[in-house]
Amino acid sequence: MRSADRRRVTTILVGAGIAHLGIFALLASDPPRLRQGDAPPIFVVEVVPFVLPPRVRAHPDLSSRPLQSRRAIRVDETTTVAPLVTPHAPAGADDPSSALLPSPAPADGSVALRKALRSSGVGCANPDLLAPAERQACLEKLCAYAKDTSFIPPPLAKDRLRGFDEKVAAQEQMRIYRRTNIYPGMREALRAAR
Repeated sequence: MRSADRRRVTTILVGAGIAHLGIFALLASDPPRLRQGDAPPIFVVEVVPFVLPPRVRAHPDLSSRPLQSRRAIRVDETTTVAPLVTPHAPAGADDPSSALLPSPAPADGSVALRKALRSSGVGCANPDLLAPAERQACLEKLCAYAKDTSFIPPPLAKDRLRGFDEKVAAQEQMRIYRRTNIYPGMREALRAAR
């Protein structure tokens, strides 16, 4: 290489280096800044002072009474209406003779009504309330009804029913595979080869 060419290459390299150093000096003196505004709040929390409600004081009349169960406390009211007294009213709980006597059987047709309801669909809807024999009678009625009625398909879309049928077919193929150890596609190929 000649000395003139060598000087020219050196001059170009020195000029390029000075140009790069100048650009770096400009960038270092005034670095670019990304100006961002404040981000919007994600959620706002409002602090509300908590004020305790005033304490309710007990009524002075109730505080002077002895403690009683809640059912025994009655409102002190006087009424002008006379109590209703029926001739066949049951004896009060304080009467010891009422605990010894059984309740009288109803004279009207309520026993027949009770039997009719227990043996109908109303009674069968509540099998826990029935005797074992009545429960068995309800099951026999249900089986007889189910035997005579036609099948009602479930109200599903056709594509969903098709998906269920495909799943059942795949399960059947898998059951046969587990029993025979022959892949489902191989079975048809073996039949065609015979």
